[in-house]
Amino acid sequence: MARETWGSRVGFVAAAVGSAVGLGNIWMFPMRVGLYGGAAFLLPYLVLLFAIGVVALTVEWTLGRATKGGPIEAFSKTLPGGKYLGILVNVTMLMIFAFYSLVLGWILRYFIASLTGELAGVNPGAFFDSIAFSKEALLWQFIVIAITISIVAMGVQKGIERANKVMMPALFVFLLILTIRSVTLPNAYEGLRFYLLPDWSKVMSGKTWMIALSQMFFSLSVLGNTMVVYGSYLKDEDDIPLSAIATAFGDTAVAVTAGFLVFPAVFSFGLEPTAGPGLVFVTLPMVFQKMPGGMFFGALFFLLLIFAGLSSTVSMLEVYVDSAITKLNISRRNASILLGLLTFLVGAPSAVNPSYFDWLINISTVYIGPLGALIAALALIKLGVDKAYEELKKGALIDVPELWKPWVKFLYPIVIAVIYISQFLLG
Repeated sequence: MARETWGSRVGFVAAAVGSAVGLGNIWMFPMRVGLYGGAAFLLPYLVLLFAIGVVALTVEWTLGRATKGGPIEAFSKTLPGGKYLGILVNVTMLMIFAFYSLVLGWILRYFIASLTGELAGVNPGAFFDSIAFSKEALLWQFIVIAITISIVAMGVQKGIERANKVMMPALFVFLLILTIRSVTLPNAYEGLRFYLLPDWSKVMSGKTWMIALSQMFFSLSVLGNTMVVYGSYLKDEDDIPLSAIATAFGDTAVAVTAGFLVFPAVFSFGLEPTAGPGLVFVTLPMVFQKMPGGMFFGALFFLLLIFAGLSSTVSMLEVYVDSAITKLNISRRNASILLGLLTFLVGAPSAVNPSYFDWLINISTVYIGPLGALIAALALIKLGVDKAYEELKKGALIDVPELWKPWVKFLYPIVIAVIYISQFLLG
């Protein structure tokens, strides 16, 4: 079976940005910024993204294109026990999709409530409690997975690439409109100060850097799975270095802009930025209720989140659908349906059990996720850094400095390992 490829460079970058941009940018990023001190989290995140994130994208795309396969194929060709390491990162992505689909289901319900005006007349906290971790949440989770299955089943060019070409521009436009409205609210300055002026004592916290690292890997989808698969669809004439810069910039622009949307609004109405997961589902609906034209802006905000979320769920399901197509020789349609339903079965308990939901998030994004990135880095080193460097330069529209080789061979894996291990030492 001939391996699918991207239809164009624009389509590839749109899909890569679509994978990177998601709820991690607009839900999890502001949540963690609020919990870890505003600018004290933003600064480490930006440092890690530009020092490590761009390199991480080039590592995983180069590995994927060089081996012409997803993580099972790529790791099997390079590492002892690589097949099982590939299975591990596939399972990790299934777990991420399992909890992610639940959150996106909540957002779908909020969008409908905003559209109908229902959200205007309810207590946001009570409304969230009635939806989250309930039997109703199962329905919305299933709908999200069904939509994702339908897109992935259509294939790389007709499904994933085409959907992202529509969703990504719409997402950026909606985000810009909402951000302009937020920063023009009364007392928005307090939110901007929290977001942009760091408390240096918090910046020096090792825990903050560890969480920033896991956020960066999660946000860019560099966990040794999605971007390896996307890299395997690249042709030799496709550019990797410039695409990595464009993807990292697009992902960062959305995350940082989301902060400009959330925190001025939160501080404008005297609410707490440390609301955690409830920041989007309780605090912001309170803002929309108090804001002139709030239900319109609320509906626009939740539609923005739906587009962001679906662009990522498509890339998540694609990871293990690709493995099933390659290793089990079944059709894309059947693989999409069967594995989508498997994801629903794994994720369904999270709809009614918050402890299971928290476990899925922590085990997949904090404890195992960065290991996937480290495995991909080691696989590229085993492939041969010189060989990888020549692969990276194929189709490149910009010169790639030779500094990339020692950066990838030494600094990148060491940084991942040091910050990853620090979480166990710091608690």
